[in-house]
Amino acid sequence: MSADRETNLDMTHRDIALLLAEAADEVEIGIAPTQAVIRGGRRRRARRWAAAAVTALVIGGSTGALAVAGVPGEDGNRGAAVATTPSVSADLLKPRSTALAVGREEGTEWSVTLDLWTAPQDEQQARAQLEAMDEYGMRPNGVDTASDLVGRSTYFVGMTFGGAYSEIMQNAFDETSQDPTLVTAAVPLDPDTSGPDRLVVGQVAKGAVGISCTWKDGTSTEFRRADAGRTVGTDEAAITSVEGSPVDWFVCLAPKGKAYESARVMVPPLPSGAQKS
Repeated sequence: MSADRETNLDMTHRDIALLLAEAADEVEIGIAPTQAVIRGGRRRRARRWAAAAVTALVIGGSTGALAVAGVPGEDGNRGAAVATTPSVSADLLKPRSTALAVGREEGTEWSVTLDLWTAPQDEQQARAQLEAMDEYGMRPNGVDTASDLVGRSTYFVGMTFGGAYSEIMQNAFDETSQDPTLVTAAVPLDPDTSGPDRLVVGQVAKGAVGISCTWKDGTSTEFRRADAGRTVGTDEAAITSVEGSPVDWFVCLAPKGKAYESARVMVPPLPSGAQKS
């Protein structure tokens, strides 16, 4: 390109055509359109930045024509102020995990864990939570659409035995849920075997003071509410409270070779001097 051409402001159409031809000669055709994708992404980011800038002007009370008119969307149409998606709190996108019990049998470690999801308050939060559940591999039974999660705290109880995870029970609580008298599920300690059902997981009302798990041979294991200083997640059976759960939880394990028969809530002892009616 000549120096005269660079400085001459009265360029002819022919000059412009020559410039375009020279630029075309320098173009290289790549194997894949990677750079085009990157450039496209940069353009989209630039548009989002511009939209954010206009939104800031509107919020700041600018009276300029740009702030009043808005900016074109990607479809080219002018619209009102740029809509923003309200953020979803982090506690909705991951469960609160609590170890209800841990133990070891013949060198194999086992544990029972409760995963409790906070109740979303609207459909947008529910959609985000349902996507997060899918990422965790947790899909609630009976949930066809995200709206089914609104106002409900969903829980999953699972067991890990020797590093292998299996689900024991799942469901959801809502504002109308009532404290259960007793809800239990019994499974083999080793999920790869056909039994016996030795491991018992249960829900009990907040006011319960004790549980008795009866085994099929007629023997039983009794335990009460955990002391305030007890660490949740030991192999000692106890009733434990979990933050965010409307019910309390317990895990009891039958001695080896025995199987679960039933469970009952123990009646609290009468005050001294009182008589049974």
